Amino acid sequence: SSAFLDQRDVRLSPGDTFTSGSYTITYQRATAKLGGDTAGTGAPITFGAVLRARDENGKTFTLRPSRNFYPTQDTSKGAIGRFFEGEATSEVDVRWGLQRDLWAAVRPDISALDGPIREANAKFARSSGDVQALVIAAIAERYRRDPPPATFRAIVSPLVSWIWIGGAIILLGALIAAWPSPEARLRRVRSLYAARLGRDLRAEA
Repeated sequence: SSAFLDQRDVRLSPGDTFTSGSYTITYQRATAKLGGDTAGTGAPITFGAVLRARDENGKTFTLRPSRNFYPTQDTSKGAIGRFFEGEATSEVDVRWGLQRDLWAAVRPDISALDGPIREANAKFARSSGDVQALVIAAIAERYRRDPPPATFRAIVSPLVSWIWIGGAIILLGALIAAWPSPEARLRRVRSLYAARLGRDLRAEA
């Protein structure tokens, strides 16, 4: 239920800080990789962020949410632009805990790359694949070096781990309850033995 969640949607530049639940989260820097999709989906371009989170006890940890970009087959987007204009999917990073979970996602704003992409489409439309790959890498690096503000979603979900633990305990209890007691197993053995003995006696008669 959403009543148990703390959700924040914020737009941040590197260095900005916000709070979600009991966490203080800082957007440290942007990331950009070619073929660096940690989920192994085969996305050629991945833009992301490095977040530093601190809980109420002062413990810190790092989150690395990202967004994968896949090329479109729409040639009207251009030889370079089609790699940025296709489907995009978010890779959520999660910090699990017994008391609460922290989920983080990022939606990079790549509209600032529209100008360089249009210029690259015009200049490198007929270039070799290797040259186009270098151009795409240069555009991605431009985003990493000078990122525009990105939109982040942070969700703090308390007690989720305890729900799973409770479910496991219930399942274990059901298995134990279904398992026959020693007395029941003994009665079953005796009844089977008595039935077999009865058949043997009838056969001898």
